[in-house]
Amino acid sequence: MHREVLDMVGRRSTRLGATVVEHDLPAAYCLPGHRPRAVVSTGTLRLLSAAQLRAVLEHERAHIAGRHHLAPAGARAFARVFRRLPLAPHAERQTSVVLELIADDRALRRHPRLLATALYEMAVAGTAPEGAYLVGDPDAVVRLRRALAPWRRPHVAPRGAVGVAAAVVPVLLGCVPAVG
Repeated sequence: MHREVLDMVGRRSTRLGATVVEHDLPAAYCLPGHRPRAVVSTGTLRLLSAAQLRAVLEHERAHIAGRHHLAPAGARAFARVFRRLPLAPHAERQTSVVLELIADDRALRRHPRLLATALYEMAVAGTAPEGAYLVGDPDAVVRLRRALAPWRRPHVAPRGAVGVAAAVVPVLLGCVPAVG
């Protein structure tokens, strides 16, 4: 449904590689699926510099490339199945935060510091839609601090540990008997 509305009201910009919608408030998001696309408002185009806009679009494309829309559904299912685990209710929210950080990392590799300034500019320029990150949001503060810190490639040991955990934890959880 959203895609059809965008086709009617938005205009495709080949220069940006995004759909532009007429709206005064700055907004940028991605629409995943079979024909994914990044979407920006005209308010965003007026507010951000060309370099900042590239950083924001890189962030949105990272969500599309990483298929980040699938992970929250898995986190929601995990929270429902393991609702007795104390941390299960937090899975969905924390998954969203981690996905934002992953997309930030991709944008920061190509556009250091520009993503942070773009996030800040967009947040103070107007109200963000429901579900978007505001500067006052504690998670947004973490994202801004992280984006402004000197970027370093993560050491191979933590990356390897995350990979092993991603492979082993689901197997271990599958072996736990169901409590009925």
